[in-house]
Amino acid sequence: MPLRRSHLKSHHGCLDCKKRRIKCDELRPICSPCRKRNINCSFYSDGTPQSLSQPPSTGAVPSIDSSTQLPMLDFELLNHWHVAIWKTLVSQESTREVLRTFVPQEALRHPFLMRILLALSALHLARYGPIERRQVYIEAAMTHNNTALSLYSPLLGQVTPDNCHALFAFACFVIMFACAAHGPNAQPKAQSVSDVIEVLKLIRGAAFMVKQARPWIASGGMRGLLTVERMQERTSVEHHATALHRLLHEVHEERQRQRHDFDSNHQRPTAPAVVHATESLLSVLQMCADNENASVLLRWAAVVQSEFLDALMQDEPMALVLLGYYGAAIGRILNTWWMDGWGRYLVNLASDRLATGNCSLFVWARNAIHRIEGFEHYFGSE
Repeated sequence: MPLRRSHLKSHHGCLDCKKRRIKCDELRPICSPCRKRNINCSFYSDGTPQSLSQPPSTGAVPSIDSSTQLPMLDFELLNHWHVAIWKTLVSQESTREVLRTFVPQEALRHPFLMRILLALSALHLARYGPIERRQVYIEAAMTHNNTALSLYSPLLGQVTPDNCHALFAFACFVIMFACAAHGPNAQPKAQSVSDVIEVLKLIRGAAFMVKQARPWIASGGMRGLLTVERMQERTSVEHHATALHRLLHEVHEERQRQRHDFDSNHQRPTAPAVVHATESLLSVLQMCADNENASVLLRWAAVVQSEFLDALMQDEPMALVLLGYYGAAIGRILNTWWMDGWGRYLVNLASDRLATGNCSLFVWARNAIHRIEGFEHYFGSE
């Protein structure tokens, strides 16, 4: 007698299979017997969401749990980084490649870096995107920046080979964000020497972090940001940097010759720091001219001493002269959206502060500033 093929009895089959008393394989959303007979299966109707099978009788749109919504604005900002932002931050092609590939990979591992990328993208869109969405982008930029800072700050004392690249990238980007978000174009009526000093302190802080981790950074994917490459294409950087170097050198020589006339009774405590800042700016301008690389300019803010910042706060004339010449260099050499407006602003700020003094040193300093203000071929409108 042939053996009957055994099978497990199912008590969870569809209604049609139960009615016909046949085995149901319980495949969903349509079991195999119903599919073969091309009839409606109760599994399909049972599994259909009510919102699809029965629209709400009131006609109101059902609410969606916010926890299930995708952050579409963040996707837009991240996409904007990939299609636009990385090209606009620096001029060196090798560095751009780092921003396009390595930095986003690091951002996936370090939330504070991802947040500052989104903040920069939002700020760029606020300036160049649809005007009707400007406020949305500004709010997103500030929110992401604040979150990024809160995540970044606790790690400053915990620099490791694993996080140093992300921390270095963040330090660079937060400077760009601060310049763009709090610059003269964004807040034309809220600028002062103290605002400028806050940006200079950010750059000095980034330099300190790099000093701690330089060997690690130099052996990783961010090493391109530590080097100064000569630009391949011909630019006007060499011309402008050379012209400014010549003017500043003349000013420095005059200041040295007339030191005893201006400071006959005593030497200011900040004088050595001002001399150091002058020599450093001359060195940076020379490096700019030699390499035709505008990004070198940021190095000056990284190497000035804290006493120089004190001299700025005290309106020391030579310190203000240096601030004006630095502004001229930024305005004519560093052509980037996140520094837009800063060059002209620093020159005007230095000139305005010098206008408050009447002694011979202030008169001399004002004349030093006027040399670049009247040099239209060199320092035109931004």
